[in-house]
Amino acid sequence: MSEFRFQQFTIVQSKNPLKVGTDSMLLGSFIDPTPSEIALDIGAGTGVLTLMVLQKNPNLIVDAVEIHEDAAAECAFNVEQSPWQDRVKVHALNYLEFNPNKQYDLIFSNPPFYLDGLKSGIESIDQAKHISHEMYEHFIRKTARLLREDGRFYVIVPWTQLAYLLNLAKDNKLYLQEKITIHATEEKLNTRVILMFTKRNEPIIQSEFTIRLTSGGYTPEYISLTKQYHATDLTPKH
Repeated sequence: MSEFRFQQFTIVQSKNPLKVGTDSMLLGSFIDPTPSEIALDIGAGTGVLTLMVLQKNPNLIVDAVEIHEDAAAECAFNVEQSPWQDRVKVHALNYLEFNPNKQYDLIFSNPPFYLDGLKSGIESIDQAKHISHEMYEHFIRKTARLLREDGRFYVIVPWTQLAYLLNLAKDNKLYLQEKITIHATEEKLNTRVILMFTKRNEPIIQSEFTIRLTSGGYTPEYISLTKQYHATDLTPKH
């Protein structure tokens, strides 16, 4: 059985097309859920983002939406084994068919990485990794509709999708409030970007973050950011 152990919970990921990775660790660590009451996890996968957010705010109520049935079942299992099983409802369906009678003050997503890219032919993997321009537009439009006026929407995307996503957000009256540019190393720049949108047009907070040292180990800033989650100490041993 494939597992990823955190300090306060364990992620079983045998049936999920996507395993716990650096993108999830970054996004889950950067999300600030403290002022929120009700949250939506779009494309929940293993449930890792939901559980990372609940660790920081155990009073949240979360709807976790996952299209892949086996992944949704595994997500539900991970939630049930966690300390916050009574705070989450897992919905095994397409997000575009999810029609709650409420809005959310916190929405987060690690969406498919490839935008109209060459697919593998394996349905579960393609659902997890690929998205069309049309589906992306529906995704942003629906998210804007489900976000409360005082809500916040967090997302992590490849740097190459930044301009496209910013235009989609603008068309749907979502305003960029925070931008974190992610560098894989000091030499491999602009690999990812974490964005936080609101419905308020306010000054943008911008920062940069590097994951690994050129020598291969994790940077002190990555170790510090994720230390509340990792079950193992990432600090280099001398």
